[in-house]
Amino acid sequence: MGGTFEARLVEALQPIRNFALAQGIYHLFNSGLYERVSSGPIKVIELAEELAFDPQRATGFLQYLANEGIVLLQDECVSLTAAGRELAPFRPWYELLVGGYAETFQQITEALRGPDYATRNGPMIGVGSCGISEYDAFPLVHELMAELPAPPKFITDFGCGDGAFLTGLLESYPSVSGLGVDLFAPAESPVDGIRFLMKNATDYARSLVPATGADRGETLFLAVFLLQEVLEQEGRPAVVELVRTALANGHLAVVEVDYKPTDPSIMKNGLGLGYYNPYNLLHAITEQRLEPEEFWLRLFEEAGAVVVARRTVNSQVDSTGLEIGFLLAPAGNEH
Repeated sequence: MGGTFEARLVEALQPIRNFALAQGIYHLFNSGLYERVSSGPIKVIELAEELAFDPQRATGFLQYLANEGIVLLQDECVSLTAAGRELAPFRPWYELLVGGYAETFQQITEALRGPDYATRNGPMIGVGSCGISEYDAFPLVHELMAELPAPPKFITDFGCGDGAFLTGLLESYPSVSGLGVDLFAPAESPVDGIRFLMKNATDYARSLVPATGADRGETLFLAVFLLQEVLEQEGRPAVVELVRTALANGHLAVVEVDYKPTDPSIMKNGLGLGYYNPYNLLHAITEQRLEPEEFWLRLFEEAGAVVVARRTVNSQVDSTGLEIGFLLAPAGNEH
C-alpha cells in the first residue's frame, strides 16, 4: 500500500465498500425491488407506492445502487443495468451469507470469548442453502441416486430446511413420495406426495423401526450439510447413530464440505477466498463443525457403512472439489 494518504485510504476502505454493497444487494432482492424493477423501467415514486416504501428513503437507496452500477436512474425512472441483471442467479448466496449470517459476523468478538456460539438466522439460511443447492448439491444427489441398485419408493430428507430441495428433487421422480424433517420445516406441503415434520432430525431417526425383508432398501435418506450440524450440537456418537439408523432402513446420501482451510491451492482460488473462507469462519463460531473428508470416511466405517459412490460438484460450478457427495449402504449389503 503506497502513494498519498487518500490513495491508501481508498484501498483500505474497499472491504467496507464491499460490506455495504453486499448488504445493499441482499436488500435489493429481499425487499421485492429486484423483481419489480427487472420487469422494466418504473417511476421511483410509483415503485415506492407499490412496495409501501418511504419515497425519500427509497430514492436514497436507489441512488446508492446507481453509484455502484446496479441500477440506472434516468428521467425519474429506475431500471436494472446489465450488471444488475447478471446478479439474478446468485441471489441464494446473498440470502445465505448476508440474510442468514449478517448477525453472526457482528458477534465474532463475543463468540471468540465464548462460551456461547454466535447466532444465525436459521430460516434464511435454509432458503439460501436450498437455492444454492440447485447448482451444486441438487445435481450431486441426482448423480448419487443413479448409483442406487433400484429407484427408491420413498425419500426422507433429514434437515430439509424450507423444503425446496426435497420438493425440487421429487419433481424428477413423480412416483416417489417424500418426507422432510427439520425444526424449520414448512407447516404445510405445497404439493401432494410430500409431507413435512417440524422435528429435530436425530430425534426423528431414533423413532424409526428398522425395516426388514423387501421393505429394507426402499427408502433413500438425505443428509445434505446436516452431519456437520449434528456433530457440533450433539457429538460424534449422535452422528454415528444417525448413519446406522438410516442404513437400517435403506441407503443414505450425504453431502458435506471437505475442510481444507490451510491448503493454499484452494484458499487462494477465487471461490476459495470469495465463498469458502467466510464459510469456514462462520462454521468456526456457530453450532456447526466442518471436518476433512478422511474424518467422514472413518466415521462412516465406524457406523458400519460402505461408500458405494463418491461425487464432487461439476468443476464449471465449483472447481475447488470441496463439496463432496457420498452414497452409503450397510457394509456387506452394497446392492
